[in-house]
Amino acid sequence: MVDWMTVMTKTNYMMPVFAFELLGGLLLLVNRYVPLALTILGPILVNILVFHVLLQPAGLPPAIVFVILWFLVSYSVRSAFVGIFQNRVAA
Repeated sequence: MVDWMTVMTKTNYMMPVFAFELLGGLLLLVNRYVPLALTILGPILVNILVFHVLLQPAGLPPAIVFVILWFLVSYSVRSAFVGIFQNRVAA
């Protein structure tokens, strides 16, 4: 895990990740563009969850809490995501 963190910091990979986390969090805090904020934060949460499942299980409980919170907020704006779950059949 130390090697992974070294690579992530030396390549500056975490800089845009932190920027997206900040952007998504601010959008949620000001309650504007909530579907966009959820779309930004969704992949980040998946990566956090996978990291804790595979590399650091001790941090799994907070990750699960944040995923549950993401689903609760997404349920409140589910109408914005309705188009994603529609089956489009070619005519």
